[in-house]
Amino acid sequence: MSFEGFPDRRLTPAFVSPTWPMGATPNGIVTYLTGITAGLRALGHRPCILADFADGYTPGPDEFPLKPGQRSLPSRLFDGVRFRIDPHGALLARDGTGIVRAARRAMAESGAQLLEMEETFGTAHRVKRSLSIPVAVQIHGPFFANGVEARLLNDPGARQRIRLEGAAIAAADGVASPSREILGRTREYYQLSLPGAMVSPPPAPRIPLHRRWQLSKCDRNAILFVGRFDRHKGGDIMIDAFRRLAPDFQELRLWFVGRESLFADDAGRQWPLSEYLARYAPECAMRVDVLGRISTEEIDALRPRPFCTVVASRYETFGMVVLEAMAYGCPLVATRAGAIPEVVEDGVNGLLCPAGGEGLAEALRSLLSDPPLAARLGERAGEDAERRYHPETLARDRADFHRDIIERYGAKRRRTD
Repeated sequence: MSFEGFPDRRLTPAFVSPTWPMGATPNGIVTYLTGITAGLRALGHRPCILADFADGYTPGPDEFPLKPGQRSLPSRLFDGVRFRIDPHGALLARDGTGIVRAARRAMAESGAQLLEMEETFGTAHRVKRSLSIPVAVQIHGPFFANGVEARLLNDPGARQRIRLEGAAIAAADGVASPSREILGRTREYYQLSLPGAMVSPPPAPRIPLHRRWQLSKCDRNAILFVGRFDRHKGGDIMIDAFRRLAPDFQELRLWFVGRESLFADDAGRQWPLSEYLARYAPECAMRVDVLGRISTEEIDALRPRPFCTVVASRYETFGMVVLEAMAYGCPLVATRAGAIPEVVEDGVNGLLCPAGGEGLAEALRSLLSDPPLAARLGERAGEDAERRYHPETLARDRADFHRDIIERYGAKRRRTD
């Protein structure tokens, strides 16, 4: 395989995705890959997808399943013993084997020149040792950062995961990050310089004007929250803010969309959403419409309907939920957490507030009391999402990044041959 020249400037990168296609399971990585691969194809490149495919989905010619093939009896017996002795290590080995097998197929059948995958659990380090193409790591949610809100950093398994993820990032042939914030934190935490690392946010969905939010058509007595009910996504912050708003906005309702999770309070007690509402917001619990996990298509249909969208997260490495709301031109109130201020400019394309119920309630109060402001913010949000996060613009940058990695990898191999 040649790494030089690129006479037609076209590339064949392979991407590892947890599931495929988008809509099978809500997931930020799948959303990112859907946008970036569409942009790459529009530019004439030929990206491949390595994934666990949804039931009933027929993979295309450049899509390769991650599930391992038929194993010999001795291999299956060895795996069984290993799973009993070291289940975590055995799971990583199995996942790594599946990725390597799919990547080799992509190399043989589609000419894949590079593999890009997330840093999670450090599997990329294991995969890199078994492939003859460069492996790039796209930072999505390193556990040293996301584990803070999960309160698991002192768990032995968490410490091992953090160490393995750092090793994968350090060994990668190239590193990309969705935001300046998490790239800087990664460099500082692991004491890595990461020369040539790229900040590349995910593309925004392309939403035509007729499908975007309009003040004249929205329900002015509804606000939308999309996220799990846990500490990370700030479901409790959303409930606290709504409780504070409810007495002054008697008709206001909260549409709560997201997978049912358990919120851990400061004492360590685990709360389902229904019990948390009954305990901490009984006076307005009947005005919270718990919609649970719904499909991507249903969420998309819902977005233009409420008066505004709320992101109450305590931390985000980027905040795809922010960008999705902006793409629909939705008036947005979001916490000033993690990388969200890189996307939302306070008072220009949304409102920012501290990550707490009181601050969120005040920001929502100002927006609910000023519909013209909401309309201006929503219109600018839609414009910014389309201009700053266009799939082809970001795909062009990503192709340049991949091309540089491939060329450096080829030069390094020639020096060592």
